[in-house]
Amino acid sequence: MQSNPPNHLCFKILGALEAWDGDRRLNLDGPVNERVLGLLLLESGWVVPIPRLVEAVWGEDPPSTATQQIRKAVARLRHQIPSGQEIILTERHGYRLVVDDDSLDLRLFDLWTHRAQTAHAEGRLKDAVADLTAALGLWRGSILVGAGGPLIDTLRPAWEERHIAAIEHCFDLRLDLGETSELIADLRESVVAHPFRETLMRQLMLALYRAGRQAEAVEEYARIRSLLAGELGIDPSPELTELHEAILRGEAWLTAGRDQKPPAEEPSIVAAPRSIPRDLADFTGRQDELRRLTTMAHPVAEQTGPRIVVIEGMGGSGKTALAMHVAHRLAGDYPDGQLYLDLRGFASAEEPLSPERGLGDLLRALGAADECVADDDCRLTMWRMTSAKRRILLILDDAWNVAQVRPLLPTAAGSLVLITSRVRLPELEGAEELSLAVLGEEDGVELMRRLLGHDRVAAEPKATARLVSLCGGLPLALRICAARLRKRPHWSVRHLTDRLEDDTHALRELESGDRSVAGVLRTSYRVMEPAHQDAFRLLTLHPGADFDVSAAAALLGTGPDSAERILEYLLDVNLLQQFEFGRYSFHGLVHSFARSLPAPNSAEETEAVARLAAQTVTRVESACDVLLTGQVRYRPAWSIGNGSASPPHGGPDHALRWLDRERSNILAIISQARQWGLSHHAAKLSRAMALCQQAQNPSADSAARSARTGGKGRLTGG
Repeated sequence: MQSNPPNHLCFKILGALEAWDGDRRLNLDGPVNERVLGLLLLESGWVVPIPRLVEAVWGEDPPSTATQQIRKAVARLRHQIPSGQEIILTERHGYRLVVDDDSLDLRLFDLWTHRAQTAHAEGRLKDAVADLTAALGLWRGSILVGAGGPLIDTLRPAWEERHIAAIEHCFDLRLDLGETSELIADLRESVVAHPFRETLMRQLMLALYRAGRQAEAVEEYARIRSLLAGELGIDPSPELTELHEAILRGEAWLTAGRDQKPPAEEPSIVAAPRSIPRDLADFTGRQDELRRLTTMAHPVAEQTGPRIVVIEGMGGSGKTALAMHVAHRLAGDYPDGQLYLDLRGFASAEEPLSPERGLGDLLRALGAADECVADDDCRLTMWRMTSAKRRILLILDDAWNVAQVRPLLPTAAGSLVLITSRVRLPELEGAEELSLAVLGEEDGVELMRRLLGHDRVAAEPKATARLVSLCGGLPLALRICAARLRKRPHWSVRHLTDRLEDDTHALRELESGDRSVAGVLRTSYRVMEPAHQDAFRLLTLHPGADFDVSAAAALLGTGPDSAERILEYLLDVNLLQQFEFGRYSFHGLVHSFARSLPAPNSAEETEAVARLAAQTVTRVESACDVLLTGQVRYRPAWSIGNGSASPPHGGPDHALRWLDRERSNILAIISQARQWGLSHHAAKLSRAMALCQQAQNPSADSAARSARTGGKGRLTGG
C-alpha cells in the first residue's frame, strides 16, 4: 500500500489516519470526521451504533447536538470520499463501512499474518517470514495516532498486542532459519520499544548466544532481571530463567534451533497452563465467603460434571479479586491447569467476548495451534474432548449472560469453574450462587489500614470509619480513596471525607487513573433497555432509606405487578439492594450516580414525585380509618387513580406497625414535596400524619385536633 494504483480508494489506519484516491490524499475536514471514519474503519463490516460513534468523538461528555453532528459528519464523509454513498451504509441502528480487503491496511495486515500462519504450519518458513515482513511493513506508528479519542484509545491496545505478537513470530521464524548476528540490531530496537516483553528478551539472548556472544547474553539476562525487579517487583519468567541456565551450561539444543529442543519440554498440548492473574497482596476480609467458596469447591461423590460457582454482585464489589484469591489458594488441587478468561461482559468500549472466540482462547491456552482452532464448528467439540481429560480450575470473569458462559464449561467432573458477573445467572444448570455484598465497617477499615498504613489510619480512626461509610463499603471506592490519599500525603483522611460529604461531587472524588466508580456504574447502566434506564432514574427520586413495591408503582406510574418486575430486574443486575423481603434500596453511590444522570424530562420527574406524595396520603388515610373508626374526619378530595396504592390491612396493631415502619419515609416525602413546590401535597400529608399521631396519642396538641376537624391551624406533621 506504499504506492496506490490510479483511481484506487484506500484507507490507512496503522499509524496516522489517511484516505487516498489513487495518488490524491483526501481531506477529511476536521477531528469529528476523522474520529467517525476511524471507528468505522476499525470496525469495518460491522454496524456501529450512533451512541458508540458519539462516544468515540466526545467520550463521556457529548454535547446535546452530538447525534446531529454525527449524521452531518457521515454526510460530509460521503461527499468527500469517492463512492462514499456506496461504502458508508445506513443501517437501522447506525452505520456500516464496507471496503475491499486490499483497500484497508488493517485488513491486509490480517490477511498477511494469516498467510504466514498457514505457511508456518506447512513448514514453509521463508514464505512465512516474507508474509510477516509484508504485514509489519504496513505499520507506520500507533494505530490511528492523532485521530483517536477515548473510545479508540481503549480499542488500540488489542491491535498493538497483535502487532507485537507478529513481530515476535517473525523473529522466532528467523531464528529457526538460522539467522543470528543480522537479527541482533532489530531485536535490540524492539526490546527498547517493548522493555517488558519477555519473549523479545528471550529471542535477543538466544541470538546473542548463537552469534558467539555468550557473555553478552548473560549480561542481557542480568539487565532484564534488574529491570523487572526495579520496575515491577517481579522475577523473570521460568522460561527466561531456564534459557539463562541453559546458556550457562552451554546446552546443545541452543545452537541446534528451537525445533531441536527435547520434545518433552515443548508438547503440543501444554502440560499445566497457568494463566490466572496475580493475587492481591492486600486482599482483606471476606472470611465467610472464602469458607463458603472453599466448601463449594470440593467435589461430591455423585457429581458427574464440574463444580460451578457464580459470584455475583454490583460493579466494584470485588468479585474478581475474590475469585483470584480463592483460585490461588486452591491451585494445588487442580494439577492439569488453572485458566482465566475475561468475558468482557460489561467492558466500557468492547463487545462481550463471543463463545466462539472464548473457546479459541481456551484451546490456545492449552497449547492448540491457531490452525487447529480456526473452524468455529469444531471448537466446541475439541474443547469438550480436551477438557474431559483434565481436572482444571477455570475463571470466567465478567460474564454477560448464560448463553455466553454455557459453551465454555469444561466437562471433567473434578474441575471447578468460578464465574463472576454483575447479573444473576439462575438459569445456569448445576451452578451454585454466592451474592457478594459490600464490606462491613471492620473489614473496610482493615482494608484502608493495609492500603494506607497502620499509622495513618490510627491517627484518624473516626475519619477512616466515616470514609468507609461514605464509600458504602464498596472495595473499588475504598481503593480509589486510598490511591488519592497516597498521591496526596499532605491530605488528611478527614479532608477527603469532607469532600465526599458533598453528594453532588462525591463521584468526582472517586476517580484515580483509569479507575472510576462512576465509570463502572455507567457500564451497568448503558447495557439496560431505555425503559429500564428511565425506571432506574425515577426510582431514585424516592427520598427514604428504602421503599416497597407500592411506592415504586407510584413513582413509575404503573400497577404493582409491572413495578415488581422492574424492581426484580434491577435487583438481578445489582443496581438495587434488598435486605428485607419486599423492601428495596439503593447503594449510596448508585443513588448518587443515578441523580447525576441528566433528566430527559423534568416534568416526568415532577409528576412522579406528585404521584408518590398523593399515594402516601392515601395510605396514611387508610391507616387512620383503622385507628379512628367511627370518627368524622377531614378527607382529601383526590384519588391517585393508577391503582398502585396498597393500604394497610388488618386491625389497629397492623396499622400501627405499618406507620412505625414508614414514619421516616413519610417525613422524607413531606420534605421532598415542599422542595419540589408541591405545597398542597405536603400540607395534606402533614395533616394526615397529624391525625395518625392523634390516634396513637389522644392527648396530642391542639394543632393535631384542629387538623382532624379541618381547622386552619398550621401543621408540620409527626
